[in-house]
Amino acid sequence: MGVKTKNEATLISILWAVDCMNAHHMNQVNFAVEASEMVGAVNRPKAWPSFSFQSNEILHSLEKMNALKFTQEPHNANRGATLIAQSSSNHPRLQSYVATGGPLWLEELFENERSAALVVQS
Repeated sequence: MGVKTKNEATLISILWAVDCMNAHHMNQVNFAVEASEMVGAVNRPKAWPSFSFQSNEILHSLEKMNALKFTQEPHNANRGATLIAQSSSNHPRLQSYVATGGPLWLEELFENERSAALVVQS
């Protein structure tokens, strides 16, 4: 059958991310996704009636944990996640980066992202 639309792929990805965080007992998570329509559907479901199915599925999944935020983030704001996704597609791993604490080859990039985020928050 397969995934037919980008919105369907986005929904599956969000549900998978929530499920993974829950499986790792990470119950206080800020979720940041690119899809502004999904963020709108979760944060203001009545304003996004055409996304009610997606909204209900995500909200039901989030009930299992104490998600702190569900926000929109542009693609270029999370270069580390993009590089990990490309890496895992090109070079399958036997163990998840989440389980091992992240790839060492991205340590400097993540430190730069943390520093930039702290400057923005100040």
